[in-house]
Amino acid sequence: MGHAYPPHSTQEHLDGSPPGCDEDTYDEHSGDVVSLLEENARLRRLVIKLSELILRKVVDGT
Repeated sequence: MGHAYPPHSTQEHLDGSPPGCDEDTYDEHSGDVVSLLEENARLRRLVIKLSELILRKVVDGT
């Protein structure tokens, strides 16, 4: 069974500073961005597990 939510391309890597952001500001916030991306990936995995459990219950009819 395939995943209902494919991984988002921005979770794979960050390609430099965002437009309109100087390097110092980017460095200050890059750790926060990485933490948010990691949390997002963790939550996506939980959603996939929950979706699979629900689908299993629906198929089993219980």
